Order: sequence, then C-alpha cells, then structure tokens
Amino acid sequence: MGAIRSLTDPAKIATLKDPRACNDRLLKVIYWLHQAQQAGQDPQVILDASLMQQPRLHLVKESLLRNLVIAFRLGLLTPQNLDAMKRGKSPTVTLGPYAGEIAEVDHILPVAKFPQHGKEFWNLELMPQSLNRRKGDTVGQRQMDLLRKLDP
Repeated sequence: MGAIRSLTDPAKIATLKDPRACNDRLLKVIYWLHQAQQAGQDPQVILDASLMQQPRLHLVKESLLRNLVIAFRLGLLTPQNLDAMKRGKSPTVTLGPYAGEIAEVDHILPVAKFPQHGKEFWNLELMPQSLNRRKGDTVGQRQMDLLRKLDP
C-alpha cells in the first residue's frame, strides 16, 4: 500500500524537524490499515509489503498492529473518527470509561527524555488524553523493557 509506504518512509521522516512530527502520520497509517482490513486484506501482509527498509522493522510492525487493536478497542474506527485520522487529526474515544476524550499519540519513551526516538513509529501509541497527561515523562518498567529491545 503506497500511502503507508510513503507515510513511514525513513528518508522522508529523517527530514522532519519536530520530534512529534510522526504523530499525525501514525493516525493516517491506522486509517489506511483499517481501510485495507475493511477491504478484506490482512494488515500484517500490508505492513510486510509497505515497511521495506525500516530500521527495527519488527518493532515498527508490532507497534502499528498494536495501535490498530487499540483504535478498535477505544472505538476510534467510527466514520467521523476515520475522517479525522485520514487528515492526521486526533479522533475521539467512543468506547469504554474514556468515551468522549480525545485520543492522543503518546511517546512510550518520552520525548522530553529521549528526543532521539520521537519520530520512531515503534515508540508511538494511541491513548486517551487523560492517561497520556497522567503518564507525562515518567520512565517505568515498560520503558526500560523497550530500551532493552533497542540494544543490538
């Protein structure tokens, strides 16, 4: 899928200045993965074909598939939300205890402490705004586990 390949192209991402510049790209990738899934295509197959020459390919693929599941569980895949995500805009949670909140793109490894990983898809995760704000720039066990995965 050309849209996903373009949105995740490492050469293009390298030219982006803002460490949060991939946040809207994540939303767009989730939109395109959902569209492919609705058309009967397997998101894993789409990612295998789209993520060529990705550093840390397995982490990127795992993250994008996890975010598609999160989008489903939070009820982000409504027509209105999909329209917003296609344009890189934040969707609104429609399911569960956070219904009505904006879903934000969180950096698992906080940008404040790890700016070099701000534009990495493997470091991005959708979550309700209040959870993201509560998490802030804390580094706990999950962050440490992710850092260990980065070591060659």
